[in-house]
Amino acid sequence: MSTLLSVRCSPYGAETGGPKHLMGGLYGSASARTPDMHLPQNVEEGEWKCDQPAQVTVRMTCAHGHRGQRMNLCSYHDETVWSGEMVAGTIRQVKGSRRVSGHYEEIQKRQAGFCPPCGFPNSRQAGNGIDYAALQKEWEGIGKSLYELYYCGDPRAWYSGLGQDLRRRREDIGLMFDEGRSLGIIHNCPLKLVPVS
Repeated sequence: MSTLLSVRCSPYGAETGGPKHLMGGLYGSASARTPDMHLPQNVEEGEWKCDQPAQVTVRMTCAHGHRGQRMNLCSYHDETVWSGEMVAGTIRQVKGSRRVSGHYEEIQKRQAGFCPPCGFPNSRQAGNGIDYAALQKEWEGIGKSLYELYYCGDPRAWYSGLGQDLRRRREDIGLMFDEGRSLGIIHNCPLKLVPVS
């Protein structure tokens, strides 16, 4: 592959202001933040930047026509490695090189197995009036509330009426997702990184 002139690898928009459409837009840009962990700013914001030059411009697409943002990605490249070598009773550093896969290969291999709009269709896409994306956010919010109820307050509150209502609602949401899967409304659809010009 040839390198794109003067363009750095930008997985999920890290070089252009950070990820704005996490999980296909299910989460906003601020959802990647990790407050109170004292991490570097780029890590807090979910911007795992890459210093490699971009070699291909791609867009994630699924078989049902869902398309992600354009990404300039690196591909296979050489990485400098250091090792030790014993010479005349002393250890010296030896510089070497190894071929590693880039973001193009890594994203295709590990992160492209699930299309968010196919897995969390909104009410228009689902056709049954249920917004699965909103339900997913509610399910996660209930989980956070249950965690706070049990670990941050009085553990007896877990068995209170509020705790029971939250667990019941979370179970109902899970059953709605199970039904959506059984009806074929929700499905796992792999993504492909398709080159774009």
